[in-house]
Amino acid sequence: MKLVRRARTLSSLACSLVACAGLPLVATTTLVISDTPTMAQSSTSSDDAESRSAKRALLTKLSQKITLEVEDQPIEDLFNFINDVTGAEIEPIYLNDDLAVEGIDPGTLITIDVSEVAALVVLERILLRAQRIEGTGEEYTWQFTEYGTIECGPKTRLNENTRIELYDVADLLYVVPDFDNAPEFDLQNAIQQSGSGGGGGTSSPFTGGTQDPQDVQTFAERAEALQNLITSTVEPDQWSDVGGDGGTITLYNQSFIITAPDYMHRQIAGYDFWPARLQQIRKVKGRQQVKIRPSTDP
Repeated sequence: MKLVRRARTLSSLACSLVACAGLPLVATTTLVISDTPTMAQSSTSSDDAESRSAKRALLTKLSQKITLEVEDQPIEDLFNFINDVTGAEIEPIYLNDDLAVEGIDPGTLITIDVSEVAALVVLERILLRAQRIEGTGEEYTWQFTEYGTIECGPKTRLNENTRIELYDVADLLYVVPDFDNAPEFDLQNAIQQSGSGGGGGTSSPFTGGTQDPQDVQTFAERAEALQNLITSTVEPDQWSDVGGDGGTITLYNQSFIITAPDYMHRQIAGYDFWPARLQQIRKVKGRQQVKIRPSTDP
């Protein structure tokens, strides 16, 4: 498990979560809601410059367009093909010889026909087909390792490699007061009262109104609602609170401390080393996802 010391922001994704859920707990009027995780452009990050550069280079390699037309080909050969053609370092997690743990069966036969499609997209399609063919009930995906390579396989195996991130959510827990009984402005009435009075005093043109804001949730209630929103939409089956072995989330001051594998952090905040325009936030079957799109730059 890797410990991360620098905080990250959660603004864009969490705003999108709140907007999709229709929750009133956050002062979203003070924030810009975006369709892409702009926090990926933040200067704060869990990786150093060298690590970010290596991961960005790997995604660039997987943005290369490839052509692959095979029928009933062992999946191991397909992974090797992508490695050889793109130069990317992909490390599939295969079944052990004793079949004691989860993993991809290297002999699973895959049929696929693609032409001039980004290697990352092809990789995701291969993983999805293997998931369906093997039918173990496991979900397959990919993630970065701490060494800057990509590993792919069942989420239960990817959950073995976690890191700790600190997400600053202070701006999302702040609520702008909304006064529901503003005073009325009546200048003419104030002038009349001032002219008819004998004491020489002045009357305020403002009448009525209160200074009591509407009832709002406490800080703890807002934090709990935001936490529930994240865990119910981002990989909801993987959190320890529901029996999963992927992630844990704890509130500390005005930040969330989240321990999770890379693929879960990707759904929470995207990648700060990849352009925001190539990271699409979408909702699929009630789940919030950050889709990493290949680069189109030459």
